[in-house]
Amino acid sequence: MRYSLMCKSFAGSEVLDYEKVPVNPENNQYTFSQYPCSASITTQLLPHGQRLDITLSFHEDTTYPMNFSFSMETEQWKKDNYVLMPGAVYNGNRFTSVPLQYPPYYQPAENCSYADAEVITSIPHLDFEKTQSQISLLSGDMASPLCGFYDFNGQSGSVLLGEHQCGSYYTGFTVDENQTDREAFFVLSAPGVREATQYFFGDQNDGQGFRPDNLAPSQDTGALFKQGQSLTLTVCVFQWQQISLQDFFKLVNGAKTTLENPNIFYNVPFYKAYTSIKEKYQQENFTKEGYYSVGTDWNIPQQCWQAGWIGGGINCYPFLLEDSSEARQRALSTLRFIFSRLQHPSGWVYGMYGDGKFYGDGGNSNPDTILLVRKNADLLYFVVKQLFWLSDNGHSTLELEQPVKAFCDAFVRLFRKYGQLGQFIDMAAEEMVIGNSAGACMAVGALALASEYFQCTEYRDVAVQLGEYYYINYVKKGMLNGCPGEICQAPDSEAAFAMLESYLQLFETTKESIWLAYAEETCEIAMTWVMSYDFVFPAHSTAARRSVHSSGTVFANAQNKHSAPGICTLSGNSLLKLYRFTGSVNYLHHLYAIAHSLPQYVSLAENPEFTLEKKYLPSGYMNERVQTSDWEGKETVGEFLYGSNWPEVSMLLTFVEVPGVYVDFTSHILQVFDHVECYVTAWNSDSVLLEMYNPTAYATTVTLLADERTNTMHVMRNYFEKMKTVPLSAGQRIQFELKK
Repeated sequence: MRYSLMCKSFAGSEVLDYEKVPVNPENNQYTFSQYPCSASITTQLLPHGQRLDITLSFHEDTTYPMNFSFSMETEQWKKDNYVLMPGAVYNGNRFTSVPLQYPPYYQPAENCSYADAEVITSIPHLDFEKTQSQISLLSGDMASPLCGFYDFNGQSGSVLLGEHQCGSYYTGFTVDENQTDREAFFVLSAPGVREATQYFFGDQNDGQGFRPDNLAPSQDTGALFKQGQSLTLTVCVFQWQQISLQDFFKLVNGAKTTLENPNIFYNVPFYKAYTSIKEKYQQENFTKEGYYSVGTDWNIPQQCWQAGWIGGGINCYPFLLEDSSEARQRALSTLRFIFSRLQHPSGWVYGMYGDGKFYGDGGNSNPDTILLVRKNADLLYFVVKQLFWLSDNGHSTLELEQPVKAFCDAFVRLFRKYGQLGQFIDMAAEEMVIGNSAGACMAVGALALASEYFQCTEYRDVAVQLGEYYYINYVKKGMLNGCPGEICQAPDSEAAFAMLESYLQLFETTKESIWLAYAEETCEIAMTWVMSYDFVFPAHSTAARRSVHSSGTVFANAQNKHSAPGICTLSGNSLLKLYRFTGSVNYLHHLYAIAHSLPQYVSLAENPEFTLEKKYLPSGYMNERVQTSDWEGKETVGEFLYGSNWPEVSMLLTFVEVPGVYVDFTSHILQVFDHVECYVTAWNSDSVLLEMYNPTAYATTVTLLADERTNTMHVMRNYFEKMKTVPLSAGQRIQFELKK
């Protein structure tokens, strides 16, 4: 591995000139002949790497805007090396790229195999065939400010980590491969400049419509520096030997906070966020037809009913568990509506419905029987959880059991026919339309859970076979893809977290340790999508004025380049279960990051969220955008869009599935997830004395779960009723005893 320093001058985003200086380990002073600056380096050894603080000092004013870079350069480069830029690039995004209008839908030719190469839109990627290709991103385009690669042949990993800002400038990360010379360059720059072109999603100037475009003109440029000014670029280089790809993800997750750690903050308690959304749901999301919609503008079919995915049939589940009156009755009404009105004779459930009409998924011209399989996989999982709750609590399930069993049977038939579930099917013909995706992986957990409810070994067998299929074809290769219905087969976080949920359910069902091992591997991939630091938003932005903390938000996918509040559409309680099964507290810390971040994005009557449309979000609304990237234009960074989105469902799920305070008597662990402070004052054999303080401006009710993690039956399908509750006024401090 070689290292070098570089200065570049720019006219706009075009490079005018550059000067490159090799880094010599025995030298810490460097001068540039073409630029009025010099660099000094101080080095600190780290486990498996080193930290370099590189200070650039200017002895004259610069004539042209410029930037400064540190480059990690590797020889004997191979295209099959796995390139990672968290939340943005997985395996180099080295897939077939097709410039498609939004929403993209690319159906292969009839004679194509369902295992042909994945298709992505025009997003940043390294090329399949060209000898030279490049990916250039700003730090805000990624979940963590780093880039690196895993060498399969050498069983080694290398990572270049920086800070997301250097001084007042956002940093940039570039991966540049030159197959002719068998070289690759991993570069950290300040200010970040995407040279000539950048990724932009919107109305294109070429008349090709509203679409993603990796070749849009770059809006970046360098900076002018004054005599006497200095700039310090901090870099960490990590290198690991004799590791697997799965080890690589785990090591990356361990290293990514070396330079930037999230700040502790308190904002909106879980209960306040939950009740605000619940009230909004009762007022605006229950339709005259008797079901909870996924949006509030019922003139748009996509906001009426969409199965699973963004909330259809999931949004009723929290009310079933938490409420005892109207909201629960409406949840039951929603379940009845799904299986009396929305189920196709084949057993599948229509993907989209509104005002008496069914609509197909994918392309706007698709027939209404075209289904994104992921939608039904998500729906089945949550429907079976609700069947268990109904059965456990004395409610009749007779009218639901046969339709749900037919639903399960549809998945079994599809798998028996194709050996996979694909991405899109025609549910009337039960034919696969687009395959080659991990998008429907929640079906693994759904069928495993259904095998318990219906005592059906066939459902369990198919779940096991599917679980192995997804591991071999996706998890083991370090890339899960195609869960959202409008990204083609791009990598995404939703598939990773759905796969994690499924493997843990399969472990609960079978008690076979292989599924727990698979879950741990999947978790490391999933966590690379979670923002590991607090982005510094532009001072004038709404996010800055609201003191938003981006850590714990989750990048959606490699195409839609924004982070989001929560997991689409889960609570992340799989991480709690992963802690219970392994004893590793890191999983509790991961869950804290995701769950604790969520409530700050709920628009409240007392503190409404302002949007780019120049109006406030109503109370109980959440928007899916956490804009650290300028993928939709620089003016959108730190801003929010108007509209009701799926994070509302993630927040509802979080309240009923993630305890505000978790106490494990087995390991004497206390973990706070909610926006309160809580401390142990004494551990007893069957109780614990706690002191709790509410530092927020809102009265709340805190949920507490007293647990013994070795009791595997304590936290399974539905455990909300096992949580205890403690009311707490704003600013109140109390002491109390929590018993097992």
